[in-house]
Amino acid sequence: MWGMIKLTHDYDVTVRFKVEAASLPKDRILVGNPDSVISITVRAKGLDYYSRLLSAQLKPLYFNLNDLKLKRSGDRYTGYLRTSRNTRLILDQLPSGIEILSIDPDTLHFIFERSFSKKIAIRPDVSLKFSRQYNLYDSITVIPDSVLVSGRKEILDTLRYISTENKSYTNLNKGLTEKLRLINPGFYPPVKFSVDSAELRLSVEKFTEAQVEVPVELIHDSPSGSTYKTFPEKLTLTCLIAMKDYNRLDPSLFTVVANTDALKESSDRRIPVKVIAAPLFIKVIKIEPDKVEYLIIK
Repeated sequence: MWGMIKLTHDYDVTVRFKVEAASLPKDRILVGNPDSVISITVRAKGLDYYSRLLSAQLKPLYFNLNDLKLKRSGDRYTGYLRTSRNTRLILDQLPSGIEILSIDPDTLHFIFERSFSKKIAIRPDVSLKFSRQYNLYDSITVIPDSVLVSGRKEILDTLRYISTENKSYTNLNKGLTEKLRLINPGFYPPVKFSVDSAELRLSVEKFTEAQVEVPVELIHDSPSGSTYKTFPEKLTLTCLIAMKDYNRLDPSLFTVVANTDALKESSDRRIPVKVIAAPLFIKVIKIEPDKVEYLIIK
């Protein structure tokens, strides 16, 4: 009973709040806030203090700075805000029934620099594991593929890409579309993004192995009028191909060459072969044989 009676009395208490900017002047970034904490002396009933004001103290007080008048000094701009002229704004963020007696400091100072913007590529941070015989059909796509980043110029110059949140996908056997949050790199003052997420798109298909015989083209510096012949004349390419593209596979889509210049740097009389042209929808995983011999006929 004694405690309940005490809680109905009015008390003058001083509460400290962290100061945060709700908005900033156009094309400016906040780089310094010397008065980052203010002390407010309020009059409140004991019950209001313990039940609501203490929990409100854990939240920052937000001030609108977009109309702040700035004074330039070199590359920096300074501005100030009178807390005594923003009592209504502060009261709106405090529990009802609170009376403000005083605010310290009376003036809040803020330091700004010019804000720069730069378009930076988005890199998906994902780990992919596929079901048996399934694989990625095309490259990983993010939409948008870049984000407009605003902040200090020296910070923007160090950024090569912006990562998405890390995600792992297992047993993939079909396409996937999902929004991923962009990760702020954690500089101070923090940079700002034009968008806060990007859409990840994966195209997944069932794959199989296929073999195709392809003739070998010999690149040489033999005298004109000479003919040549490789042994063997054709190679077998083992490819990984999506089931839906299987009927598109054709030997004419491949170009395999052997260059005699390779013999100048090797004692081996066989020439390594190289696939210099292949359709984008396949992946060559094996060449048999991977070297050929050749004969020049004058």
